[in-house]
Amino acid sequence: MNCVLKAALLVAVGGWLSVSAALAQYGAGQQVEMPAQSGMPSGSPELLKQIGVTQNLGAQLPLDVQLRDETGVERPLQTYFTDKPVILAPVYFTCPMLCTQIINGIIKGLREVHYTPGQDFEVVIVSIDPRETAELAAGKKGSYLKRYGRPGTEQGWHFLTGREEEVSRLAAALGFRYAWDEATQQYAHASAIMVATPQGQLSHYFYGVEYRPNDLRFALIQSSQGKIGSPVEQVLLYCFHYDPVTGRYTPMILTAVKIFAALTALAMGSLIGYFLWQERKERRTPAATSSAANAG
Repeated sequence: MNCVLKAALLVAVGGWLSVSAALAQYGAGQQVEMPAQSGMPSGSPELLKQIGVTQNLGAQLPLDVQLRDETGVERPLQTYFTDKPVILAPVYFTCPMLCTQIINGIIKGLREVHYTPGQDFEVVIVSIDPRETAELAAGKKGSYLKRYGRPGTEQGWHFLTGREEEVSRLAAALGFRYAWDEATQQYAHASAIMVATPQGQLSHYFYGVEYRPNDLRFALIQSSQGKIGSPVEQVLLYCFHYDPVTGRYTPMILTAVKIFAALTALAMGSLIGYFLWQERKERRTPAATSSAANAG
């Protein structure tokens, strides 16, 4: 029985080490800070009051909004919502700084996500400036896709423009408020991207100009409604919680401990059962041998 107890102890220690390693790998115990308002322009207080982001989690996007693709063809937003989750980014292509950082942040984050645009999800970049053209959008798409560096994903990236009333309707549904600044001849706006389900319901908001790969990956898995994500990733989601205030996934330590503790208990029970069965088997063997010898 001593060997059984030793084995059980080893399994228990190994299980708790696995818990610690898993939580450490995904940043357990780290402090999560509020997103920096790097996208807030300097301007008059009146202008600043007009911009910002109101989270409309669960809201249905107006999929009948008409937007032009990079070839100049006008299509409903519904075109880009099929059976895949969608990353949306309201920007404008002639923005001198912030919008470039936002798109670069998407590209940087998605480079470390093994899902494929066009196959597993869609990326929809929408210009809030009604003066911008499809030709400009096409040029930007080509430039950013070179930076992304994954050939064959062109069909999953969409750089769209549209009429003011159509774009305004989409921005309102996204909760994205912006304003034209006459003094700088630029649009004043905050920095945020959104993720929506295949049906067009808003599920996640991410702020700033850098987006953590794990946050994007978890958001796509969760928003896909089971269509993407390995069984391991699906289980891992139970250990993390999307915080809409910070726009990040944070470890749910108690849930993680419960899951790994249950797995440890299962392993311990199986191992102890095996050793007990082995011990009983060994006891029976000498008895059977002795009986056979006496009978002979």
